[in-house]
Amino acid sequence: MPKVLNVVFFFSPLIISAVITYFTWVKIETILIDFGLWLAMVTAFYIFLNFYLLLRRSKRYNIEVADEMTGFKIAAFVTSFNEDPEIVERTLLSVKDAVSNQGDVFLLDDSTDENISRRLREFCTRNDINYVHRKDRRGYKAGAINDALRRIQGYDLVAIFDADQRPVRDFFKQVLPYFKDPKIAFVQVPQNYSETFSGISTGAKYQQEPFLRIIMRGRSGRSAFSLGSGTVFRIQALREVGYLPENSITEDAAVSIKLHSKGYNSVYIDVPLIWYGEPPQDLNAYLIQQSRWALGYFQLTKDIIKADLSFLKYYDYFSGFLYWIKEGPLAIVEFISPIVFLLTEIPILRINPILYLLVYLPYLFISIGIFVAGIREETEYGLKGFFYHQCVEFLEFTAVTASFISWLLGRKRPFRVTPKGGGRLNLRILLPHIVILLLLIVSTVKGILWLISANSNFLLYYAIIVNVFWAIYHIPFFLGGILISARFKTRENLTKVVYY
Repeated sequence: MPKVLNVVFFFSPLIISAVITYFTWVKIETILIDFGLWLAMVTAFYIFLNFYLLLRRSKRYNIEVADEMTGFKIAAFVTSFNEDPEIVERTLLSVKDAVSNQGDVFLLDDSTDENISRRLREFCTRNDINYVHRKDRRGYKAGAINDALRRIQGYDLVAIFDADQRPVRDFFKQVLPYFKDPKIAFVQVPQNYSETFSGISTGAKYQQEPFLRIIMRGRSGRSAFSLGSGTVFRIQALREVGYLPENSITEDAAVSIKLHSKGYNSVYIDVPLIWYGEPPQDLNAYLIQQSRWALGYFQLTKDIIKADLSFLKYYDYFSGFLYWIKEGPLAIVEFISPIVFLLTEIPILRINPILYLLVYLPYLFISIGIFVAGIREETEYGLKGFFYHQCVEFLEFTAVTASFISWLLGRKRPFRVTPKGGGRLNLRILLPHIVILLLLIVSTVKGILWLISANSNFLLYYAIIVNVFWAIYHIPFFLGGILISARFKTRENLTKVVYY
C-alpha cells in the first residue's frame, strides 16, 4: 500500500503550480506557459531542497574500515552487446584479476555480430572465463543477467560490470565486508569517466560529479541506488524481489526501489574502485545515453508512487523523477518564455516584476552558490565544472522531452547501448539548439530596444528587464553547448585539439 503522505507529495508540485497559475494568468493564449513556468520553479525548489538535505548528510559520510571478509562466493558478470572486443577483453582480465580465487567470471554476451561473438568466445576459452551467449535478447541487459542467475548455483554475490568499467585489483577486498550486515542488499561504487577525449565527454564527467560526490554519498545507507555497473548484489535479495525487472530500461534503479521497499539497505562506497570508464564522446552518443536514462526513470513513476518507502527515501527517488521533468519539457518552457514575451509583447503572468527581482533572483544565485561550493569541497568542479555541466544539460532537453512524450504515449523504445568511441559533429541534432540560440539573441536585442520606449511605464520596464535577463542568462550555455559539441581530441595525441 502506498503511503498517503508520499502520494500527496508526488502530486503537490502540480497542485501548487495550478493554484498559483489561477491567480497569475493573464491571457488564455499563454496560460500553459504560465503554468509551466511555475511548475519549473516549484520543481527546481523541490530538487534543490533535496540536494541541500543530501549535501548536509554527505558531510557525515565516512568510509568504514573493515576487516577483510571471506566466505562469500562471487559470480562476476560482464555484460556486452556488440561492444568493441578489445575493450571487453581488457575489462574481463581486470575483473578476473579482481575476483581471483573468490569466484568465477562470466561474460554475458548478447552480441548479434557473429565476428564479435566468435572472437569473444575464443578469448574466454583461452582465459578460463565462462562465456554465455543468447540468441533471444528478451529483457535486454536485465534479461541476460536474470537468465544467468537462474542457471548458476552456489554463489552468494553477483557483481555486474559494463564492458567499459574495469575494477581495481582490491575491489572485492573493500566491498565484501559490508555484506556482514544481512540487511545490505547491494554495494555500489562510483563509475569513473577516465577517457575524456571531447568537450561532450568532459561535460558528461562534470555532470556526474554532483551526483557521485554529493547525492549518492548523502543517500548511502538509505536510498543509494544501483548504477547498473560496479554494483555487487546479494543474490538471495535479488531472488526475493523476482530478480531484475525486465520491463524497464533502467533495471538498476527499478530493482533498487524493490529492494528498498522490501526493507533492505544499500551502501555507496565513494572510492575509485573503477579505474577505467568511457563516457559518451559525441553529442549523438550523449543524447542516446540521456534519453535512455530519462525514459527509464519515467517508466518508474508507478513504482515510485506505489513504493513502500519512508518519506525521506521516497523524496530521494521522487527528486530523480523531478530532475528529468525539469531537464526536458519544463526546460523548453523556460527557454521559450522570454522569447514569446519579448518578441510578441504578450504578457505571460501577472506578478510584480520588482518583487520577482527582489525575491527570486537572490534565491537563484544563493542556490547556485551553495551548489557549486558544496561540490567544490570534494572535487575540482568549481565554475568551470558548473559551466560544462550546464552546457551539456542545455543540450539534452530534446532527447529527454522525446523520452517524456514516449512515456506519456506508452510507446516502447528499443534498448540502445551508448555508442563507444565516436567523435563526429552532427549539425542536424544541434538544429533545435541553434534555432533557440538565435531566437534568444534576437529577443535580447528586441528587448533592449523595447526598454527605450517603456520608460514611462514603470512595471512594464522592469518586466522587460526580467525577461531580457533570462534571455541573456540562457545564451552562454546554449552557445557553450554548441561549441563543446564540436571539440574533439584525438586518442593518439591528447594534447592536440581538432575542431570539426
